[in-house]
Amino acid sequence: MALATLLWGGRQGFLCAQTRRASRAEEVAAYFKRPVSEVNDLRTQGFGYGEIVKILVIAQMSKRPLAELLARNQKGYGWGTISVEKGLDPIAVKRRVDLTRQKLHIRVRTLQP
Repeated sequence: MALATLLWGGRQGFLCAQTRRASRAEEVAAYFKRPVSEVNDLRTQGFGYGEIVKILVIAQMSKRPLAELLARNQKGYGWGTISVEKGLDPIAVKRRVDLTRQKLHIRVRTLQP
């Protein structure tokens, strides 16, 4: 019973989940050679790891500052529009995003209507 509580429930289970999230942030940060604090900051802004990968791929491919891309997004522009504005081919961006998500084992969940 104590082992089940440790793995699946109670405070211990919550702490295990937090540890996994922290390691995912470290993996993403390491892959893009960015600070972990930057990935964690994006998480606190409400972005999921799938979207964080997309943001960091666009920043990497366009060689534009992350703050500039986030400012455009906050004005209501989608990531596809932003990537085109920065001179990127949206199909190339999608391929790179998909490949990176696959390498990092990040699954993207879609919302059901």
